[in-house]
Amino acid sequence: MLVNNLFLLKSVGINFIFTITTSILGFFLNRYFVVYLGINYLGVIKLFTEILAYLSIVDMGIGSAAAYGLYKPLAEKNYEKINIVFSTLKSIYIKISMFILIFGVVITFFLGFFIKDIVITNEIKIYWLLMVSNTAITYLFGKYITLFNSDQKFNFVKIVQGSTRIVSFLFQIILLIRFQSFLGIGILIVLESIFQYVIYSIYYRKKYSYINITKARDKTIFKNLKNLFYHKLAGLVVFNTDLILISKYVSIEIVGIYASYQMVYRMIMVLIGILIGVISPITGRYIASHSKKDIFKLFNLLNTLFIILAIISSYLFYNLISSFIGIWLGEKYILSQGTSFLITINLFIGISRQILEIFKENSGFFDDIYNPIMEAVINFVFSIILVKFYGLNGVIIGTIISNLIVVMGIKPIMTFNRAFDKGIIDYIKIYGKNLILIFFTFFIGNFLKKYFIIKILNINTWILQGVILTLLILFVTVIVFLIDKDFRKILKEKRWEK
Repeated sequence: MLVNNLFLLKSVGINFIFTITTSILGFFLNRYFVVYLGINYLGVIKLFTEILAYLSIVDMGIGSAAAYGLYKPLAEKNYEKINIVFSTLKSIYIKISMFILIFGVVITFFLGFFIKDIVITNEIKIYWLLMVSNTAITYLFGKYITLFNSDQKFNFVKIVQGSTRIVSFLFQIILLIRFQSFLGIGILIVLESIFQYVIYSIYYRKKYSYINITKARDKTIFKNLKNLFYHKLAGLVVFNTDLILISKYVSIEIVGIYASYQMVYRMIMVLIGILIGVISPITGRYIASHSKKDIFKLFNLLNTLFIILAIISSYLFYNLISSFIGIWLGEKYILSQGTSFLITINLFIGISRQILEIFKENSGFFDDIYNPIMEAVINFVFSIILVKFYGLNGVIIGTIISNLIVVMGIKPIMTFNRAFDKGIIDYIKIYGKNLILIFFTFFIGNFLKKYFIIKILNINTWILQGVILTLLILFVTVIVFLIDKDFRKILKEKRWEK
């Protein structure tokens, strides 16, 4: 057990170091991109990333299904089964890579449809083709990543990914400063993927020489693909549609600006994801060996913790994001406080929903395919209607509406019933209580804030303001949540199962 815990801590540490380093370099890269090439080119890059995400939907979650199919045979050293599963994965990923390459070339002729206000030059078309090629290459070595992760070699994978990304970012920054080359950035991204492919191939040949490619195929891999596909499609519509709609109906400049806000948003979510990576397996083991009554108690404790985390993160994001964008990119790229508020709502929901998702998945609740479909439809319909009236804010409001109806309403009610044997009354009690605590925490925090505001002149005063506001919201949150018995249990360090 001690070895497993040390291994887990090491994995978290490696993940954290590379995440922080690549995020910091990413902020510098975005800044230099805006300075030397302009916000429109940044918008084009972010838009292309979202379009490529739609092309990647063709994999239908095959990597997750194959990983599940590899766990047992790898543990039991069942080489025949490993050969079949890996051969199946390799065959599918080659087909996916070819599909992306072919359809990516076809989309080149329709790029003007997605962009409202700039001319599609040959330079932009070549960059798009470079990004298509890069995505196709990632699927060629995707089979290796799935195999290595299934075999508990995720530290190796993270080191390779993190190291190559850091080197690539450094070269991209140098290229921007020295040559201001848009196409050069695309070439470096492709070279990064090729380098990863070479490293993974060498490691595979060295460590997995026992694997022999066979014509046999593992049909069980496709068993859960239908459910996985619906969840992936919904996630794609919810999280990878905004920039396409903004580019089509607002402007590519707003895409670049909003994407910069999203970059901060996603960095926060990545850091939360590291914590999730630790909590999820622990929760899974707990669920497997405890009653639903005890599981529900654990959910309440962790749910309280994540609500507090969401409150602190959202409060700091709302109060610091505008000044950060001003220092980072320039004051002309600051969105209105109203827009920042809408983004903050989605950030709060994005963090607070994580625990429910963990308990839902670890309880084996995967067949709710209508929830993701409903979430995707509501999000897209409201976004495409509201963007015509409210522009960028309309797109964000569309996401908020789908989040409130499905993520904060339908999904938790269903999970309460399936995972905890609890009804809608229990849902109302828990979420109603939390809503009251959240309201009072934000109300008091915003009221007291005016006494602690300092003038932000540079990054040093911004950091000082961040420290002050962090201490303030921590103090207010603790005071308000002392009302909650689950929070008091956490402070008293009582065992979760009691």
